[in-house]
Amino acid sequence: MNEVSICVVDDETDLLISISEYFPEYKIETFSSPEVLLNILEKKSFDIIISDFKMPKMSGLELLRSAKKINAFKYGILLTAYADKNILEKTINDGLAKKIIEKPVLMKELKPIIDEAIEYCRELGKKESEISTIKNNYINLKKETQIDINNIIGADFGLKEVFNKVRSIAKHPVSVLLTGETGTGKELIARAIHELSPRRDYPFIKINTTAIPDTLFESELFGYKKGAFSSATSDKPGKIELSDKGTLFLDEIGDMSFNLQAKLLRAIQEKEIERLGSNNIIKVDFRLIAATNRDLADKIKNNAFREDLFYRINEFPISLPSLRSRKDDIPELVKFFIKKFSEELKIKNVAISKDALNLLKSYDWPGNVRELENAVKRALIVAGNGAVLLPAHFNFIFPVSSETELSVDRALTVIKDNIINKNLDFHSLEESVILKILRHFNGNVSEAVEKTGLSKNRFYKFKS
Repeated sequence: MNEVSICVVDDETDLLISISEYFPEYKIETFSSPEVLLNILEKKSFDIIISDFKMPKMSGLELLRSAKKINAFKYGILLTAYADKNILEKTINDGLAKKIIEKPVLMKELKPIIDEAIEYCRELGKKESEISTIKNNYINLKKETQIDINNIIGADFGLKEVFNKVRSIAKHPVSVLLTGETGTGKELIARAIHELSPRRDYPFIKINTTAIPDTLFESELFGYKKGAFSSATSDKPGKIELSDKGTLFLDEIGDMSFNLQAKLLRAIQEKEIERLGSNNIIKVDFRLIAATNRDLADKIKNNAFREDLFYRINEFPISLPSLRSRKDDIPELVKFFIKKFSEELKIKNVAISKDALNLLKSYDWPGNVRELENAVKRALIVAGNGAVLLPAHFNFIFPVSSETELSVDRALTVIKDNIINKNLDFHSLEESVILKILRHFNGNVSEAVEKTGLSKNRFYKFKS
């Protein structure tokens, strides 16, 4: 990112001179009139705006609000000698200023605040640059593949490492093992690998281990000959045979019975199968992509999964992260789903509030992106045209508690389970608890402070 740009606006020229002289190492422009600065902001943006609160004709709050509408800054700092509690709280809640400094301003106290703002802008710039690069990669990937890659864009926003692996492995004839929790997009990644491979013109055959009873799975996988069993009234090819020259996607392979694992291993090694009820050898040429949400290493230790099969299917592993491990992606995913379902459901002019986004970020999403996608779709249907999605639109996930006080016993249980038993750090637990308290009081910081006795700074630390 280029050097961080800073502007200071205050009708006290002495303060402007002091700031310029005290911080020669920073790229600072000063203005004595908010009206003049606002005209400049129509053509030019700054990373950081430091503004006085009370100025003639236009207040600093009005300036920041107007500048935000045109995306003219990233970080706002408000200087004020008039600390009206309600106004200052609204300023932070609305995202206009991240810091508020009381006058008179001491330069030695201002410096660490500016340094923090600069670091914030640099990190934000890195993230924006990475997002831009990833979006371009998605565009290029879409041009190369025949599937509707938009589904993967939406479901796996920010998965740069995964897509780099997809691109690098697709053209090579090796088995791929996709691991990750339910809802992380394993099938979509498998399809992308197939469509980017030389096998794209041949079948992509999927079989879900958990969806078929053990008694029928062998016939589904290998096929059968007429008369092999009472209901076999005609010959039927199995999934492996159907995937000849193409790709076989075995979903939830970790749930396959131990007996069938041995037969699958032979098919992979020998590239040949026998239908049930037949002794004829059928040669097959398929690429195997397997997926699981199980810990296969643990299953091997417990003699529930064959180690030799594991090494065959794990030639190139790709791990898909859970949504809770990348919560910063949630706002982008929500925007994508709002756009997607607005078009699909013909719902117009829908936005989402900051409180609702914070609420969604506070949830762990055990169903991952699939659960988030369904939640946004359901909220859109309830909200309808022209709505702003609020926390209340997601009450089916976050039921409103009838309790007015938080349970101490419950909090102690959380501390015990998460810190002692699970070895989690206190900061992560603190963030989780604070966000849940905010959700309990519908984002009302004043009420949360009054009821809990915690400081405002504690809440603002995690709310922004």
